Amino acid sequence: MILGNAGRLAALVLAAAVPSGAALAQAAPAPAAAPVAPKVSVETLTPGTGEKPPEHSYVLINYKGMLPDGTVFDQNQQMPMALDEVVPGFALGLVQMQRGGRYKLTIPPELGYGAQASGPIPANATLVFEIELLDFKTPEEIAVLMEQMHAEQTAEQQPQGQAPAPAPQPGQ
Repeated sequence: MILGNAGRLAALVLAAAVPSGAALAQAAPAPAAAPVAPKVSVETLTPGTGEKPPEHSYVLINYKGMLPDGTVFDQNQQMPMALDEVVPGFALGLVQMQRGGRYKLTIPPELGYGAQASGPIPANATLVFEIELLDFKTPEEIAVLMEQMHAEQTAEQQPQGQAPAPAPQPGQ
């Protein structure tokens, strides 16, 4: 019986020396809050229809770019753009839009030009765009269109009534 009591005593001492899960949670320092990643805001002004442009697409848009105070820094109609060639926030917003829709896109500085001024856009500026997504094409669709245009140009260059010259064979 003494051994039994000693075993219970050892268990109590051990339990007191090693905090339980709840005590560990209270004793451990709270993890640092992870920084919140900046996000673009997309507000629908007029809903579009159909699919949204995938990443790496080429878009055709009407747009007006402004600073938060309403100062217009750029605007264009029927402007083609490659999503891979614009500031990250612009591309992140466009992939959320549908063909034919009009949207207000707000881009935080971290996803715009950041600490770098660009023309009339000051450093660390939030950018506001009104965008109408007219159309878009994927890189694959662009490649097919380019091949079709090349074939049409080649056909136009051939004198009428003549078949195109045979393609040269390897080794000739």
